[in-house]
Amino acid sequence: MKILLLTTIIALAIMLAPPQSKAHHSVFAAFDINKSVTIAGVITDVWFKSPHIRIFVDVTQPDGKITEWNTHGHNPTALRRRGWVRDTLEIGEKVTMSGDPTYDGSPKMFIRTIIRADGSILENKVGR
Repeated sequence: MKILLLTTIIALAIMLAPPQSKAHHSVFAAFDINKSVTIAGVITDVWFKSPHIRIFVDVTQPDGKITEWNTHGHNPTALRRRGWVRDTLEIGEKVTMSGDPTYDGSPKMFIRTIIRADGSILENKVGR
């Protein structure tokens, strides 16, 4: 009886866990760390929340078409330790970003560096 009760409690805990915890994945699962891509564009939105920050960037193609890139960074807590805050990047700011592209070629990347219009560089890394 005790085993059945314990199994039921564990099953309920898993089913009731927040969707974000179930959806979290490794960077290596979605992004090809053996390749690099660079984009230049204008920031349209910044999500500074877990599990990863996201910066949306409109990139104008040579034909004038605009492609929205969904770029991902490390978690906000790790980036705060490196000096990033919610307002580090602003909507409307022009940036050049380099990072790891997706395996499927969609307009997404895991950010490695961001070069701002003033030439300053932000690094998306954890640790020192």
